[in-house]
Amino acid sequence: MRSFLPPRTRRSPLGPALLAAILLAWASPAGAVPPDVAEQRDATLQRVLETARATGALEPGPVTMAGRTAAPPRLEPMKSPERRPASPPVTTDWSPYGGPFGYDQAAHLLHRATIGARFDEISAAVDRGLSAEIDLLLTPRLPPPPPGAWATEPFPDVSDWTQEMIDSLITVYRERGERLRMWWLEAIVEEPDVAVTEAMTLFWHDHFATAMSDVTLPQSMYIQNRLFRTHATGSFRDLVDAICVDPAMLIWLDGNQNRVGDVNENFARELLELFTLGLDQYTQEDVVAASRAFTGYATFDGVTSVFVPEWHDYGMKTFLGQEGPWYGPDIVEILFEQEETARFLVRKLYRWFVDEHPDEALVEDLAQTLRQNDYEIAPVLERIFASEHFFDPEYRGSVFCDGIDRSAGLVRALGIGGTDFQDLEGGPAVWALYAMVIQGHILFEPPNVAGWPGYRSWLNTYTMPWRKTLDVGLIDGEVSGFDIGMQADVMALAATWRDPNDPYQLIDDVALHFFGMEPTELVRQRMLDELLQGAEPWEWNLGIPEAEDRIQGLLRLAMRLPDFQLK
Repeated sequence: MRSFLPPRTRRSPLGPALLAAILLAWASPAGAVPPDVAEQRDATLQRVLETARATGALEPGPVTMAGRTAAPPRLEPMKSPERRPASPPVTTDWSPYGGPFGYDQAAHLLHRATIGARFDEISAAVDRGLSAEIDLLLTPRLPPPPPGAWATEPFPDVSDWTQEMIDSLITVYRERGERLRMWWLEAIVEEPDVAVTEAMTLFWHDHFATAMSDVTLPQSMYIQNRLFRTHATGSFRDLVDAICVDPAMLIWLDGNQNRVGDVNENFARELLELFTLGLDQYTQEDVVAASRAFTGYATFDGVTSVFVPEWHDYGMKTFLGQEGPWYGPDIVEILFEQEETARFLVRKLYRWFVDEHPDEALVEDLAQTLRQNDYEIAPVLERIFASEHFFDPEYRGSVFCDGIDRSAGLVRALGIGGTDFQDLEGGPAVWALYAMVIQGHILFEPPNVAGWPGYRSWLNTYTMPWRKTLDVGLIDGEVSGFDIGMQADVMALAATWRDPNDPYQLIDDVALHFFGMEPTELVRQRMLDELLQGAEPWEWNLGIPEAEDRIQGLLRLAMRLPDFQLK
């Protein structure tokens, strides 16, 4: 995407006509739009956006289950940028892991790298070995089919529509938005093989946080999600290039309102603070300069971006100490000349996959890997997953399960496939939306531009009891008498464990399957007592009449243990 602009042009001011042509090449093939047409099309788009936002039409919910309406929790950030004083000293690094790769290590890898690992996948990982498993995890996947032809349908010209027609369109968009949410959840549940794609798509959604309730156009959110999938483990540089003219991002951060003489700083500020550099790495003057560079880009149909030459500021700008007639691609190029850009992203990847408190020496080492590979993500993930540090026992259970782990991920881990989530009134969709709302982790609906606070904020006195209730509902097939339309087949699940007739082995496999790590002796004994119900170990096997009830009871207990909230 950046190749159309040779570096030498940054040292030689361009004429407005040539610069306009270059800027146009950066956007989609939709082309340049005359200013009078742009004003008219923007006015019609803003009319729909303002109507939808004023009424909260695209906000998820309310969703009611068993007579109770879900209310989203207030997730307060509970994290520190520095390691806790009580944290163990870091004794491992990114050196290649040289230990055994058995069920314990495979469970840890898949719990961190995927959403909802099944036990048969853990077993297959052991058979393949660490290197081959990482190769499989990082193999690019084809995106799932779109949720409908509407997913790439341009926003219509509504200039002569009545308010009633506008309201009807917003109603259609609301339903499509809910279907899009369930489409992504289904993509996670039905992922046919282990891959980091869904986890990285969620990572980028959190990183470039964009909310459907504000964007309003579900097709814009679908196109952005497709963008994240395309670049899931690819070039971070190319992804930043693309997000700058992404229709959903242009709507979300007011790109249409960013014009020469009347700049809107929203996108430029978040580009620097949240997407590339982080706090305290730039000045207000840099924000203004970047904002001016990004003037002229807009979306009017929600599926493509266009350039309005008359809206662009062609003047000289000073950005991060470099002066020139900068425009969007220049700003991105300068940002990727800053060493802090690699550090900033690597810290977020570390927190996502390893631990909340990154060691700065390890960050610098990994940032160098990112720079050396021209900001390709796959080599960084490969180094993380294949390292002594990643498999260090001190970091087992140091990451909190998020709401998607405990909704879509749990459905997948339990092997509940072939479920219809597109019936929005059906039990599965009601349970799924209820689970996302109640845990504060709603797909396509981050709380703000900074994304979800994560870490310990996922668990509080409101979310924790609901997690237990909703999770156990998948074992029982109902929540407080409400039929959720799906239920785990625990006997089929047990058949995937190594030796379900051995109670000790069964307990260890349940822990590896659902905790991603071996249980402590205290937890192991508690789980064993639940399974045996006073019987002797030698009396247990899958053939006894009460075997199904016993396994259900064991899984209910496992889902109520603190270990189940960690990975």
